[in-house]
Amino acid sequence: MAHSQDIRDTVRKLYIEGMPLNGAAVTAGVSYDTARDWKAKAQAKGDDWDTARAAYRISDQGVDDLNKQLVEDFARQVIVTTRELETAQRIKPQDKATLLAQLADAYAKFSKAFGRINPAYSGLSVALDTLKIIVDHLKSADPAALRALHPHLDAIGAVLGKRHG
Repeated sequence: MAHSQDIRDTVRKLYIEGMPLNGAAVTAGVSYDTARDWKAKAQAKGDDWDTARAAYRISDQGVDDLNKQLVEDFARQVIVTTRELETAQRIKPQDKATLLAQLADAYAKFSKAFGRINPAYSGLSVALDTLKIIVDHLKSADPAALRALHPHLDAIGAVLGKRHG
């Protein structure tokens, strides 16, 4: 089905203004695959939606707000991925635990690196690194405890964000 240029422009605009691509697609009434294809084709023609999105954020919010938004976006992606892992039927429990540990590691590394760039986030980095150490320990020493901890990670992350972010 061919979509009008107005629909394509709407998806691009919503994405650049900060909506996730899947949200922009749903809002405009197209599939995620269609929106992803439009984004890839635009990039091939020199219209990089991600660059436009970053420029929009900087011009609209300023660098400090952009930094905060980057951390929030990454944290949101971690939460979405964690929830997807919870419901994944095909992934074995031990593989889920491994993936969660890898996700915690990536989050801790992101936070630590970002803390070096923006010292306001360094306390959060230390807190998240500690959480990663706990997850790694439970992965090998007590997988059942790790599974018990898993449903509480969102709440723990929220508390850490309020205290250190």
